[in-house]
Amino acid sequence: MEETAKTTALLCGFGKREITPPIGTSIAGYFRARYAKGVIDPLFVRAAFFQSGEKPVLILTMDIIGIGPWSERIREKVGKNFDVDPNAILIIGTHTHTGPLHTPSPSTGMTVDPAYIDFLVEQAYCAAGEASVDLKPARLFYTETEAKGISFVRRYRMKDGTYMTNPNPSISDQIDSPVGTPNEALRILKIRREGADDIYMVNYGTHADTIGGEYISADWPGFVCSILEAAIPGSRGMFLLGPEGDANHFNPYKEKRGKVISEKRDEDVKETAAHARYMGRVIVGELLKVCDHMEELSNEGVDFAVKEMRLPSNKTTDPAELEEAAKIRELHLAGKAKEAGYGQAQVAKSFRILRMMEAPPYFSHNAYALRIGGFAIVGGPGEPFTELGRRIYAASPFPHAMVTCMTNGSCGYVPAGSAYEEGGYEANNSNYLKGTDDVYVQTAIDALNALK
Repeated sequence: MEETAKTTALLCGFGKREITPPIGTSIAGYFRARYAKGVIDPLFVRAAFFQSGEKPVLILTMDIIGIGPWSERIREKVGKNFDVDPNAILIIGTHTHTGPLHTPSPSTGMTVDPAYIDFLVEQAYCAAGEASVDLKPARLFYTETEAKGISFVRRYRMKDGTYMTNPNPSISDQIDSPVGTPNEALRILKIRREGADDIYMVNYGTHADTIGGEYISADWPGFVCSILEAAIPGSRGMFLLGPEGDANHFNPYKEKRGKVISEKRDEDVKETAAHARYMGRVIVGELLKVCDHMEELSNEGVDFAVKEMRLPSNKTTDPAELEEAAKIRELHLAGKAKEAGYGQAQVAKSFRILRMMEAPPYFSHNAYALRIGGFAIVGGPGEPFTELGRRIYAASPFPHAMVTCMTNGSCGYVPAGSAYEEGGYEANNSNYLKGTDDVYVQTAIDALNALK
């Protein structure tokens, strides 16, 4: 519907700080060590601070693969200094696979620079501070559309009855069928502010793993923001990652897989970055079609809710399995696992078995929900499959909402229940048992219901 005047009951501010790490920093995302040789595009933390009455809420987005324990430092510091309840703060990672390591990596031996983590915390705090003093009267507009042809399921049933994640196009003739469908929904919240730049919050769910290699980049979520800001003067972009545990950027039937580059050449950097930029253009192109005709929502009041989720641990105690896992780990660390016939799914399983040896029976995580006027957002840690997002949307009491992942933590994959029988990388690597998807979904719905 066309935008019409409404009584403003909401204030909103924006902040942004760069978080690009130094050359030589450890890069997260793969089962091999990588160290930054250069920068394709900078990384940022962005903040949107919402105030209505005395109860503010805050959304921070960060160009980083996951949200580590250091996020508690951010929430505590911001909460104390800007009078925000820590549970009213969402810190959402974009999951770029060409950003800095944020926690130590047992599979590669890479470590985290404590000085960089201190810098990350400080920059997030400063971005929140900028947003808290940038408050302007705000109106909310929302719409949903689709960005098609850039996201694909990455799990496939093979003709031999096995299941494979990311099969190479060279063996596409061995694929029987994809397992599931990608969620191509594109959700957009526009925050129109009096006398200040508009803020566009963009929500889409697929892996940010387009570029690969050893050059720092925010990948396609970063290009979404930069392309959007160039296309719409007086705008600010924020990307909020949706459920993407089983979706990524390439179609093994029709296109060459992006190169995985260890020894970079300039032309390879350009090729892979070009596809990330293309994805950003597709998403912004769809946004431009609808951004002038969005539904105006109520802007009265903000609120937050948090609900605990107890997730059963995927723990192995069989001595034979523990012994086999230790052997595979040693082969992987020596660079000989593939030569010995162990694929990525088996390597991932071995590391999961070993890291879970001392795990408790259950892990406690939280689902966090915010209400901003007539709009709601709910998120939890980790990488839920796209099916989980669909289930949350279907049961949401809010017709205008976004589901996010990598929110206030990183807990690994949360597969759909069927994936455990089917096998494959994600289920092998998950910290949680079958049935976790039901707990995850219901907890998110409970958090949303608490805001009604």
